[in-house]
Amino acid sequence: MAGLSRRQLLCAAAGLVPVIALSSSPAYAVPRPPLPPWPPWQPPQPPQPGPPPDLQLMSAKAAFDSYGMNCHLSFLSESVWANTDAAVRWLLDLGVGAVRQYLPSTEHGRAALKQAMDRLGDTGVRWCCPTLVAEDVRSLDAARSVVNGQLDWLQANTDLALLDSLPGPNEPNSEGKAVGDWVQRTRWAMQALWEETRRRPAFDDVLVQGPPLNMKGGTAVVSDVAALGDLSRWMDRGDAHIYPGDNDPGYLVDERLALLEPIHPGKPVCVSEGGYTTSIGRGYDGGADLVPEDVANLYAPKHLLVHLLGGRQFFSYELLDESPPYKDDDRATREAGFGLVRTPTRDPATWQAKPSFDAVRRLLALVRDGEGRQPADLALQITGGGNTLRTVLLHRSDGKHLLAIWQAVKLYEWDGKTRRGGYLPVESFPVTITLPQPLPVAVYEPSTQDLPVDRFTGLAFTQTVGSALLVLEIG
Repeated sequence: MAGLSRRQLLCAAAGLVPVIALSSSPAYAVPRPPLPPWPPWQPPQPPQPGPPPDLQLMSAKAAFDSYGMNCHLSFLSESVWANTDAAVRWLLDLGVGAVRQYLPSTEHGRAALKQAMDRLGDTGVRWCCPTLVAEDVRSLDAARSVVNGQLDWLQANTDLALLDSLPGPNEPNSEGKAVGDWVQRTRWAMQALWEETRRRPAFDDVLVQGPPLNMKGGTAVVSDVAALGDLSRWMDRGDAHIYPGDNDPGYLVDERLALLEPIHPGKPVCVSEGGYTTSIGRGYDGGADLVPEDVANLYAPKHLLVHLLGGRQFFSYELLDESPPYKDDDRATREAGFGLVRTPTRDPATWQAKPSFDAVRRLLALVRDGEGRQPADLALQITGGGNTLRTVLLHRSDGKHLLAIWQAVKLYEWDGKTRRGGYLPVESFPVTITLPQPLPVAVYEPSTQDLPVDRFTGLAFTQTVGSALLVLEIG
């Protein structure tokens, strides 16, 4: 694989060869029949006995690199994001390795964003950079003009080694848009983004990413997928927005990705948005599912690992809450609570980390790693648990291993009719870990504290797995 770019390596890993297609009028896909509705949610059942899950071995660096954070650093008026300096400080405190941030076209917005991205870039933070808004794409030529203007700016003002990806238009199929209009604009946008980016050797290592559709709650997106058709000729990887509602982070992920597969058949996928809104008590009257902060705290670190196991990069939505007053609609109230940082006012002195912020910060600190030697395989055995048990083994360049263990269970149920929720019981179970030889073990619980909750030297030992993620540092 020597001499291949990062983009080529990604395609090779997926068994793909990038193809440049210059046709200006591709054929649309044949509509597919609608899929059956989502399976109804079932009340939690006690874990069923069964064999332990297959233990996947990955690098800690891959885990760190797989996680990013959504930002709005170019929102400079009537928003907490106008405090760009404070937002950057929170990002640096979180320790995140990548951000997803739109590149505006205004000089004022670009100047503020450049200052922020330069500071983040100094610490090696990579950039997933949406550059297109579907409404700006009036024709294929217009799309080419917009793309080239954005590429010119990026080439002159950024370290392209830190430019991770260039996604297509964000949720172009949002409610109220005529199908024929948004489909044509999106196809023009993707063709222009691919062709103009691939014409520039400086961007050879930058991924072109598909347009993430609005999932519209589930199977309602099927008709939009059929109308948009196969765009795989114009991307290196697909894109998806998957929000679990009040469920475990892994709930229906594979089913939702299957709905979007016809847009990017055979391509790897990035989940560029996903998260939990904690807008309980803010007057929300809509039908979306909310969770309290303590539940989001337990879900948040698992979210990274769910997508890591699926081989996907994941960008959490989002860093900051929005402060009141909210617009007079439920969508604004709901979206105001997705942040990992509470922002009761626009004054950064009043901002506070939610528990989920610290949970993610602790997990990132554990998996943050540089290039280095791969330690010898750790031939451990896991016995016990049940069908809700999930595990992954990560190796660090310092020779230590991290064993992450958690349950894939729903912790809370929100009733959209009564606007009330309730905690669900979680049955803990013992899991026995057997090591090849006695080794030092430090047990971390990212959702509760920075320091280990236990330390010992063990050969065979038992851990109780409940609602929280456990990370065992071994060696």
